[in-house]
Amino acid sequence: MGTRSIAVLLVFFSASAHAIAQRPPVFTAEDMLAIRTFAGGQPIAVSSTGRSIAYVLTDQNDAWNVQEPRPTGYVFVQTLTGGRAGTPRALTSGAVHSAFPVWSPDSRRLAFIRDEQGRGRAVVWDAERDQITPIGDPFTARIYLAPQWDPSGHAIIVAAALPDTTAQPYRVRTVKSSDARIPGDQFFTDERTAMLTAIDVTSGASTPLMQTPVVLRWFRVSPTGRQLLYVAPVPETLGVIGKEQNDTYVLPIDITTGARAAAARNLPERGRFSWSPDGKQLLFSKGNRLMALPADGSGEAKPWRESFTLAAGEPVWSPDGSRFATLVADPGVSDPELEPVKPGMYTTAQPFMDVVIASADGSSKNVTAAFDDQVSDPVWSSDGSALFFRAVNNRTYDETVYRYTIAGQKLEPIVRGQESYGRFVATPGGVVSAIEDATHASDLWLVAGGQRTRITDLNPQLARFTFSKPELFYFHNADGERLGALLYKPTGLAASDKAPVITWVYEKMTPAIHRFDARNQMFISHGYAMLMPNVKVKVGETADSFEKCVVPAVNAVRAMGFTNGEFGLWGHSFGAYATSNLITRTDIFAAAVSGATPPELFRNWASGRDRDSRNIETGQARMGGSPFEFPERYLSQSAFFHLDKVNTPVLILHGEKDLTILFGEGEMMFYALRQLGKSAEFVSYANGDHSLSRHSRADALDVNRRILEWFDRYLKPASGSRSQP
Repeated sequence: MGTRSIAVLLVFFSASAHAIAQRPPVFTAEDMLAIRTFAGGQPIAVSSTGRSIAYVLTDQNDAWNVQEPRPTGYVFVQTLTGGRAGTPRALTSGAVHSAFPVWSPDSRRLAFIRDEQGRGRAVVWDAERDQITPIGDPFTARIYLAPQWDPSGHAIIVAAALPDTTAQPYRVRTVKSSDARIPGDQFFTDERTAMLTAIDVTSGASTPLMQTPVVLRWFRVSPTGRQLLYVAPVPETLGVIGKEQNDTYVLPIDITTGARAAAARNLPERGRFSWSPDGKQLLFSKGNRLMALPADGSGEAKPWRESFTLAAGEPVWSPDGSRFATLVADPGVSDPELEPVKPGMYTTAQPFMDVVIASADGSSKNVTAAFDDQVSDPVWSSDGSALFFRAVNNRTYDETVYRYTIAGQKLEPIVRGQESYGRFVATPGGVVSAIEDATHASDLWLVAGGQRTRITDLNPQLARFTFSKPELFYFHNADGERLGALLYKPTGLAASDKAPVITWVYEKMTPAIHRFDARNQMFISHGYAMLMPNVKVKVGETADSFEKCVVPAVNAVRAMGFTNGEFGLWGHSFGAYATSNLITRTDIFAAAVSGATPPELFRNWASGRDRDSRNIETGQARMGGSPFEFPERYLSQSAFFHLDKVNTPVLILHGEKDLTILFGEGEMMFYALRQLGKSAEFVSYANGDHSLSRHSRADALDVNRRILEWFDRYLKPASGSRSQP
């Protein structure tokens, strides 16, 4: 071999070695499970001085937290001084979990719930002394509502939860057709009970505020501290699917140790009540008017102000009580990608809102009259000089934080971008919010003075990965309607490279464009592109709608020329309903994955649960009525009766303890495919619920491994490459 040839080979191998060395690491399922997150259902608490913040992080080492919407975690605190965030500090660790942090009115103490070995207790952290003091008696069940401080700062009000009532085993059970509630709906009924209790933060003594425990949904202490509101379901309607009603009660309270509990007054009106700033009135909406009742609930409801006639939402009062902000629906703006709402029918459509500021005399100003964005989350600065709110562009989904200054009546954007903001918490100079984007997981930021300051850095380990940012493109469905879709491509995809595509189906997907989805990134990191098309679901044509939207979206991506020609299809729950139907109607997919699938609507409708029949008639399935009214709809929109047309290999995954889509549905589909001689595999998880892997790290890893292997087998046949989950 000549010297020149050797030199060329050396350059080639050197370049190849460099390329291999520069290849970004693969983001695995283990990496996905290691991501630190803010615990769901937990508040972000900022002290009234704005100098301290408390939040709750999920315990990543607790397998119970996998796929759990209300996980265990730890309360963390940080200082916020001079525009900088201090070092985060956990107030509990290891097996001692904590939750629901709330600052005292003077910002010197933080109350929260500490839980050790299943026994919770209220504790108070004195920030100046750095001392934690348990108060009150241990709780007998997990706390599910955040405690609140009495305005004087002398006590905290806790909804002390009681243990669930264990259902007694039966040998014979009778259910009558006239029964309003049937046993099958038990799983969907929240019957958690609690006793509202005042705990003196100095003595630690507990004083019950109620005469008897109730099934408690919500409570709020009045600004005076002399009363509180609470919400409980009407007993006769509890667990009656679609017909449960809530009553609101006003309860006089005395936090003095040993005081006797007073009787609560059931308010004569129904609605979402709130306190006026002085605690003298109860406000609620009725007949598109903001109404007021005396604080004790007596007397007749009257309009808050005769001159204020807007159909306002809940008032968000300024700190001095001189005005409030509220959201008012703007009927002039709608989403063209969603079917017009039919009365009584499920829809993903949300009304577009305007921010209105109302003064104490009833005069008002629409701050966002010129907007066609979706606005939300109005919150006042601590001094009441400005109102902050969020706006989402209905086309790009870019988000903006606006500030409206009262003195100058000036509206200005202070932060905007291709990112997604969480709920706002006010500080003296701005707001604290969780912020994420498509390639960065959520962190807390302080937004003030046109700048933002990072508070948390939960996942520095993610910096070594290269994540993909989705593209928003448009296609026309089979009815000629223009719809959006998200398309992720593997990072570093060269013009000559060809990638297989996984199509994830559900309903409207594009609003998630600026949110970080770790599971999507995991599959993309393994060399897959991901397509997520919007679907315009029409009543009585649910499966038809998916076919009319998904197939054109796939064809549009195929025409882009970057794919290897192999498309996979994947859906879960309602998305699995779509998946199971699509493979009976088209052969464009090389493989499919259907998780927790409902392949038919007849047995699902007659599952012995009112929840299911309601969901199919007027809920997500949108049949528009019963199978006796529309038998042809139930036949044509159910995959089961068309499984003989399936030519796509399908992997069916189902949890044996799934009480949302019953396990027998997945079995039913697999057995039919088996009898028809189709290519199918059925994976059941003995402890799996609707999520397949909730509370199990091993099951979560197994689910992702199996899906990757399935798509590798059918979507990467030429390369023979196999992903490492």
